[in-house]
Amino acid sequence: MIHLDVPVMPRERTLRLLAAASVPYEEFDADELVRRFPQLDNGRHWPNKPVTDDAFWAASTTTLGGFYTPDAGFVDDPSLAAQNLATAAAAYGAQFRFHTSVTGLRPSRSGGWRLGLADGTTVDCAVVVNAAGPWSGALNRLAGVGAEFTIGVRPLRQEVHEVQAPAGYGDGHLGPAIADLDLGTYLRPSVHGTLFVGGTEPECDRLEWVDDPDDADPRVTAERHDAQVTRAARRLPGLRVPNRRSGIAGVYDAADDWMPIYDRTDAPGFYVAMGTSGNQFKNAPVVGRLMATLVEQVEAGHDHNTAPVHYAAQHTTAVINIGTFSRRRLHNPASSGTVMG
Repeated sequence: MIHLDVPVMPRERTLRLLAAASVPYEEFDADELVRRFPQLDNGRHWPNKPVTDDAFWAASTTTLGGFYTPDAGFVDDPSLAAQNLATAAAAYGAQFRFHTSVTGLRPSRSGGWRLGLADGTTVDCAVVVNAAGPWSGALNRLAGVGAEFTIGVRPLRQEVHEVQAPAGYGDGHLGPAIADLDLGTYLRPSVHGTLFVGGTEPECDRLEWVDDPDDADPRVTAERHDAQVTRAARRLPGLRVPNRRSGIAGVYDAADDWMPIYDRTDAPGFYVAMGTSGNQFKNAPVVGRLMATLVEQVEAGHDHNTAPVHYAAQHTTAVINIGTFSRRRLHNPASSGTVMG
């Protein structure tokens, strides 16, 4: 993945984090960037501008560099990955209820929680973990929790578009993904010779907050498609903006500071794994272990509010302070305010 320089995410700060996590990287100045990746235009265009603004089309007067992480990757088929995780969970005893929704959620008289479902059945459980994605805020309200949160979450409609990769992109291999906050977009390749193009919430664009995720229009729009793909074509001059639009629309569970909330709540036995936006999918397995550690210790009597639980990562042995993801945290001033976190 190529990470292009942008003031809102200073390179030095990011590289410190990568070094601490032993993630390899290479730094590029502007000349080295285009030497290694000649299909890129290395013009600097910050701050973000609407594609309908003449200023967007002005020639850049300065150039930018960046850094490259050779070990970056992506999940090519998220639906299959989710199905694989569900199948693995079922093998360990997880049970699923499909084609129904939670309509009631209240503490049970015997302790724990009782969930009422739209099909008329109920589910009794000792612990609830709210991992309902863009529906997580509504589930909190149904349970009567969240009043003490200092970080809010809201459903945000987003679009990702698929276009043909420029000829020769990657030289017969998968080309690099590109994090381009300078223009307000990101790109990642697919095994089918296409690129997926998404946005990074540039301030010049209208954000589509929705009250109910079920009401979000699942069709891509001309406005969002043309803006995001045109920005991508500015960075990759060989990319063509197609007349026929292809892509998907969905809904993020976006936290105020674009960091997830992994925490307990003020209601006994009610936990949240929410505010995950579009950047936590690949973290799902480790988040499951992290949340299991949190639940086990809090249910055993540990006071996570005053002495945050720590989780030791299984493979790297890195120790994660789960309090970092507190529902009561201060707004993170280092956040880029985008899906990049």
